[in-house]
Amino acid sequence: MLFDQALDIPESLTSDDLTITLLPERVRHSVRIKKADLAAVKKHSGLKFPSKIGKTDITVGRSILCLGPDEWLIIADPKQAATLTQTFAKIEKDYVVSITDVSHRNIGFGIMGVNAVKAINVGCSLDLSLGAFPIGKTTRTVFESASIVLTRTSETEFTIECWRSFAPYLRDFFTRIVQTHG
Repeated sequence: MLFDQALDIPESLTSDDLTITLLPERVRHSVRIKKADLAAVKKHSGLKFPSKIGKTDITVGRSILCLGPDEWLIIADPKQAATLTQTFAKIEKDYVVSITDVSHRNIGFGIMGVNAVKAINVGCSLDLSLGAFPIGKTTRTVFESASIVLTRTSETEFTIECWRSFAPYLRDFFTRIVQTHG
């Protein structure tokens, strides 16, 4: 284990139509690349950095979220840490980039079920209909007072990434949501 998630939460909070889980440990990197270098970095690294803000490239064990014109968040299974470190070393050797390990800063939650949209909309006023927020879309937003990164991974599944300091607050909020839907 890379670090202790240090958040006391049951394996999942579940009601009939909603499940909220603390996602397993992940490695996370904030990556900044000059727009002019993006195509070359993609080719050089083999990583599929989406070029459109709000898009996500999801592959087995890894997601690359485009959060800004020159900013990505890479979330990966810890088994990919060594490979990512080698890839980042190649990129940093040939390009001016900023790659910061933020694994200890973030925690992820999974929100799943037919009531996932309702549960998220309790604390976040975004239009989460499939037309407005399709599968693979990601955005920085606010849930209640907490800054989050929200990603839709399927029709009825979302992930929420938040800073570790906000996690107990969100855990308590999610517990109340599940209790009211259960």
